Amino acid sequence: MLFNTLRSLLAMAMAVIVLPAAAQVSGPNGPQLNIAHRGASAYAPEHTFFAYDLAIEMDVDMLECDVLLSADEVPVCIHDTTVDRTSDASGAVSDYTLAELRQMDFGSWFNTQNPTQADPAYAGAKIVPFEEQLDCYLRINPLMRFHVETKDSAGGRAEAVLTELLTRKGLIDTGGGRVADSSVLIQSFDPASLERIKALAPTLPTVYLYGAPTNLRNLSIQTSGTGDAYMDAFSPNNANILADPSVIDRFHANGHDVHTYTVNDRQTMDTLLGYGIDGIFTNNPDILRAAIDDLGTGTTPEQRGNPSDFERGCPGVAGRVVSNQGPGDTWAPAPSGRGVVLVQAAGEPPTPPGDAPDAGDQAADTGGGAISLLTLVGLIGLLFLGHRGRSRPL
Repeated sequence: MLFNTLRSLLAMAMAVIVLPAAAQVSGPNGPQLNIAHRGASAYAPEHTFFAYDLAIEMDVDMLECDVLLSADEVPVCIHDTTVDRTSDASGAVSDYTLAELRQMDFGSWFNTQNPTQADPAYAGAKIVPFEEQLDCYLRINPLMRFHVETKDSAGGRAEAVLTELLTRKGLIDTGGGRVADSSVLIQSFDPASLERIKALAPTLPTVYLYGAPTNLRNLSIQTSGTGDAYMDAFSPNNANILADPSVIDRFHANGHDVHTYTVNDRQTMDTLLGYGIDGIFTNNPDILRAAIDDLGTGTTPEQRGNPSDFERGCPGVAGRVVSNQGPGDTWAPAPSGRGVVLVQAAGEPPTPPGDAPDAGDQAADTGGGAISLLTLVGLIGLLFLGHRGRSRPL
């Protein structure tokens, strides 16, 4: 009864509330980030290696991934809780094992709905386990970063499985646990999901997603520029920010980075970048790359670390995960700066302590990308590792 009364009062208040007008913005907290929403999903089927590869080619800062659990508790990259929209099958993701999901075609729908972007190669595209996404693109670029959204929490199991996976892979404490530097950020519209993540992995940075401030929690966050202790950064939708640009400064004043979703046109990108947004999710990372580069407010190519050329399709990694225990690679935070280093490739002995190259050195080896095949061969000889090639598909 009390909650319903408060909700009614809030609805009436929102009709007359005038949020603070736009003030002179102080600028972003750091370089403005290009976040590929489900990969370069305007041009290739979302959450497939095709879309992720294309995003790397478009020189993004981060890959965004929505994570759900299969019936056998393997985290997979898919937005909807069902496979209906993006595959040739139907039903809940959670009702299928990974092996069953791998039998589905996650590419043909895109060709049908996007004839101008269609490609025969997309037909038969496979679902991507989250662990394979990590291993594929960290092998290509150890400086790559991942914006991971928890969806259905599966009664709290999703957060537990996700943090167990990231712990096993050595990816919990990268970048000193800072939003601006961590290799992995966890985002969610569900505050309880972020609270569970923080309880399981206190150093893993979190980002709270929300739309219009139409409930008491979101209104308080919007007006105060801060939220619960388990929320490290915030991501209001872009319409929210356009209606109340000074919210960015309020978040910044409280030490929070601000990202926003999902912006696909150049004019809106330019406006939000001018307001001092820290990162933008987009289906069109090529357009956002140009917008940020024209302003000169983004990361440098060296800081992004994306290679100019790499092997597409994720050979050696695509298809190898069979359970929530991998098999997969193990990583560790880079000795200096952000990024990671490969500690142990799946099925291989670990790299001797102190012998692993720094992430920055790895990027430099390919002129701003991941370790090239030739460089890996050299490392194999030096380190006596049976290392597999680091090339990744696009």
